[in-house]
Amino acid sequence: MNVFMGKGMSMPIHLHSELTPPPLQIECLEDESGLGYLLRWLGTNHLPFRWLKKMLGIRGPRLPDTRDAIVLSYLTGIEHDQLKPMLMQTFGNAKEGGMLVYGQQLLFRDLYRFRSPQICSGCIHQKGYISRCWEFGPIPICIEHGVYLIDHCEHCKKPIRWDRPTIDICQCGRIFSSPVNLSERPGIAELNLARWVLKPLMASESLYSLEASKAPSWMDHLSMDRALRIIKAFGICQTPYQAISSSYPWGKCTSQFWRDLFRRAALRIECFLDPSISSELCTLVYQPFLERVAFYPLTTPDKQSALYLLKQLYDYEPLTHFDSAKGHLSQKRLFD
Repeated sequence: MNVFMGKGMSMPIHLHSELTPPPLQIECLEDESGLGYLLRWLGTNHLPFRWLKKMLGIRGPRLPDTRDAIVLSYLTGIEHDQLKPMLMQTFGNAKEGGMLVYGQQLLFRDLYRFRSPQICSGCIHQKGYISRCWEFGPIPICIEHGVYLIDHCEHCKKPIRWDRPTIDICQCGRIFSSPVNLSERPGIAELNLARWVLKPLMASESLYSLEASKAPSWMDHLSMDRALRIIKAFGICQTPYQAISSSYPWGKCTSQFWRDLFRRAALRIECFLDPSISSELCTLVYQPFLERVAFYPLTTPDKQSALYLLKQLYDYEPLTHFDSAKGHLSQKRLFD
């Protein structure tokens, strides 16, 4: 016997008999993070994150994902079809597999901060929820407050975790506070770039249009995965002709790393949009990353944009597939 879960989804009756939903149910907000919603729901019911993992039968470091959507729908009272797109769905293997979340396909998981959340303490205290826009590593910015996101508690100095009492309290028991030094803020170029890339996730058009210039045509229709890859291409090199290892540990990068990379990318894209000052960019933009976007596009605009950038930056039209090793060689200066 099955218990009906809505729109064709069902849960075995033995699971139903073992699970008792908490007394307080809350609505999920339009642009709320999936894990952030679960943490807010647990906090409302004064339940720890470990309680939820126990109910889901999760052991070890794994966090709730689409495999748990049916049980989570029963526990939270949220329709399965509404809840599932908010959770991460993975495919492929752990090293090279991709994922689908919030309707966005990412070919690799290195761009998504699933295990190392970053937050804007101002938003959490004022709005009372965690935005899904904070979960993408290359964009460490809160657009609404114009500040950089944080991934460490200002009190205990430890990385922020999902396994914490509530959305606004660290695992150390202290309320999240803003960084002591707020003098370092993202510039206009960074805020514009963040708005352009995060537009598909934004529930409010006002956040996208507020003081934002229009996105260039080559970026306006990019998939989120390829837009994030182009940010990496523009921002990864700190010095001209820098070689980047194919085994770079992207998944372990901190908010500070992404902050520096994003700042470089935003300023270089701003320079690229001004032809009078873009001549030196070919030594700073990492060509192999652009080639990969061209050869492995998710959409037709992805391919067209990558080919356009390669042509404009390097006067180069790829005719065949270059593997990563050849990509490294193509970036190196052979003669002084």
